[in-house]
Parts: sequence; C-alpha cells; structure tokens
Amino acid sequence: MNKRWLPLVLAASACLTLTGPPLTAHAAARPAPCIGGATETKGFSAVDDGEIRWTDNTAYDDARKYAISEWQYRGSKIKIVEDSAFTSNDLEFKDANLGTGDSAPLGRYERHGNIGATDYIIFNKQKLRGASKDRLRYVALHELGHALGLCHKADTVVSLMWKNAPTPGYEITWIPDVDKANYKKLWG
Repeated sequence: MNKRWLPLVLAASACLTLTGPPLTAHAAARPAPCIGGATETKGFSAVDDGEIRWTDNTAYDDARKYAISEWQYRGSKIKIVEDSAFTSNDLEFKDANLGTGDSAPLGRYERHGNIGATDYIIFNKQKLRGASKDRLRYVALHELGHALGLCHKADTVVSLMWKNAPTPGYEITWIPDVDKANYKKLWG
C-alpha cells in the first residue's frame, strides 16, 4: 500500500467503527400481537404433554425435516419427535389438492382438537408444484408455527407468521426473533 494513503484508510476505518452500533448491543425482540383479534393459545396447538408426536405422509420431506429442525432451536421448550408404536400421534404432515386460485393456500394447519385426535399440516400440491426449496421450507415453517400455537402477524414485523405468503424468492427460512418471542411468551 502506498504510504500516503495509510492515514486516509485509518481515518475511514475509525469512522466506520465509531459510527456503527456497538456489536454487543442487541435489543431483545418483543412478541407481536395477532391480527384480526386472534390470540395465541396452547389450546389451538398440536402440543400434547410438552411435545408434538408427528407422522409423515408427504412428498415434501426436505421441508418437513427442515421445519422441525429449525423449530428445535436452542432454548425451545416443545420437543417435536417422530411418533412411535407406543405413543399417540399428534400431527400428520400430508399432501392434498387445496385449489389453485388466488385465495387457495400454499398449505394449511388443521386443528381437530379432540383428545387423541390427529391434527394436520397439509401441503397444497397444486400450488407447490415446481416450487423452490425455500418456498417449500417457508410453508412448512409457517404451518408448524401454527401447530405450535402461533397466530398470524401483521406484515409490518419480520415474521414467518404473515397471513399472506411473501413473493417467491423472498421467503423467510429461519425463525425470526419476533416469532421466538411469541413462542417464548406462549411456552416459556
């Protein structure tokens, strides 16, 4: 490096260091309210005795595996484990034709609510045909969020739980802090 540029480089790096926010300052996200007067409740979840026991009847295995893995982040309380011959199935991942129109969902969580009943996460085969890996993972993350009791959020916060799916290519494929905050408020 030319010696005459060194003072300018040092001054520029000092300015960048001084004007940016401290790296250790990270405000904890607050829970976001539900839209449409809904509330998040444990009773509208597939959780039974601190866990969700699931079965698989979907062709979207990568999306299912990814969503389960992401919702089992460090600090999560609810265990999401495969059903066995000795346990009661709480949730089934499956595929169905739910329509192709503008109002047709990409996926749906169906709560059946009876003791011993199985809830469903349904992937809409008609709308997901040819979808990207990120699109499929987003749908699985969103619907599993509902199975964990989370409701829809306003599109003014960064959340998996928006009522309307983001434009293809802009999917959220992680658990945003606001969703973790809502999860923590509900489950501890």
